[in-house]
Amino acid sequence: MQSMRSHNLSVRVVMLMLVWGLAAVAQSGFTAKRFAGVWVEDESRMKLGDSAARLLFRESAGGGLEEVRGAEAAPLVQPIKFGTPAYTIDGSVNTIEWKKIDDSHFQRKIYHAGKLQALRTIEISADGKTLTEVTKRTPTGGRNATLTAVFERTSGGPRGLLGVWAMRSAKTLPAATLRIEVAGVDGYRESDDAGRSYVVKLDGKPVAVQGPTVIAGRMVAARAVNDHTIEESGSRNGKPTGQTTMALSDDGKTLTVTSVAIRPDGKADPAIAVYRKR
Repeated sequence: MQSMRSHNLSVRVVMLMLVWGLAAVAQSGFTAKRFAGVWVEDESRMKLGDSAARLLFRESAGGGLEEVRGAEAAPLVQPIKFGTPAYTIDGSVNTIEWKKIDDSHFQRKIYHAGKLQALRTIEISADGKTLTEVTKRTPTGGRNATLTAVFERTSGGPRGLLGVWAMRSAKTLPAATLRIEVAGVDGYRESDDAGRSYVVKLDGKPVAVQGPTVIAGRMVAARAVNDHTIEESGSRNGKPTGQTTMALSDDGKTLTVTSVAIRPDGKADPAIAVYRKR
């Protein structure tokens, strides 16, 4: 009799585990479906914070100039070579080409498979304290756009690129869009205007981020916090780089994306972007 009760209890436990598992899968699918759509950024509600992209130019070991790109916790270091043909960078399939017009004006081009992806122009103010960056993007798999960002020097100088620059304002024309599509019962595909995309499940397992200008080694993992919140964790080459939370409003028309970067000296203040459903 005791054996029979134990057997019945075991069967009941297994059945409950199956039910809970199916419920979790259904919940994940429901969460991803709620987020599906095309989302257009409302830049009037943008909050840059310390987690917004910074520009870092530093002196290389050989006495030249280099730029630190991507997440600062696991960056890609790009040597700057003025006046040379487009050259390759370790850890990237792309090539870049830098041009120095004068001490205050610079230009950089990024090529992917020989096709121009972005033309970036930089102008430094006469007092050396402000940097204005205009990037005209023509990405493969994305759409043309112009990004204008203004940065303030926080270290280095007093002239030239050398130093750290904090973003103070940003404007994208046309407005940035984010696309989210359901992928299976427990996942989604996210893509943006720059041609970046990834297909991820809500299981906390990292997947590679794809795109013509994506820094090699970038990964993202996702999990559902509840039916209106998804948490994404970023990494590069196995090292955590930051966390992003996507929160959906009750009416399903507004998406608030809060990003926190991991910096070598600790986490930065969050950057917030707000999107409206198109």
